[in-house]
Amino acid sequence: MSLQIAVAVLRDQAAGRPFTNQSQLIAAALALDTATLELGNQDLMDAAAGLRMLASGGTLDLAQQGCNRAAHLANVVSAICWRKDYGYVGRAGVVIVSEGKAQGWVNELRNPEHWQPGCVAVDESGLTWTAVGGNAQDGAMSWRPNGEHQA
Repeated sequence: MSLQIAVAVLRDQAAGRPFTNQSQLIAAALALDTATLELGNQDLMDAAAGLRMLASGGTLDLAQQGCNRAAHLANVVSAICWRKDYGYVGRAGVVIVSEGKAQGWVNELRNPEHWQPGCVAVDESGLTWTAVGGNAQDGAMSWRPNGEHQA
């Protein structure tokens, strides 16, 4: 449940909406801290620190890049949550996120034509790919790795 709160908070941050419920901010930060311990993901650690700052009365003024990063992390956390809920932790593969909601799992990244452009595939380490090209009716043309692959 706390990971779902973290997803909601990150989506609000990405959309530029302030999220001021202190108990939910704390729950979201703790959930991200727990996920960080499991995955060792620096981005999740940074997001947890930002949410703790908000919970203690601080502010975050995210530029467009920060909003994009919050949206990216919301997809990653949504995939983590889906894996936990459905027993796919430790099974590799990718979880596909469409319009902010995890849709399912596949054992390897393939068949972009089965997904609409804009869908995001998230692996267990938090690496992501975006379905690009094509259209909603015929599906995407390819998977494009996102920026974290270059880190």
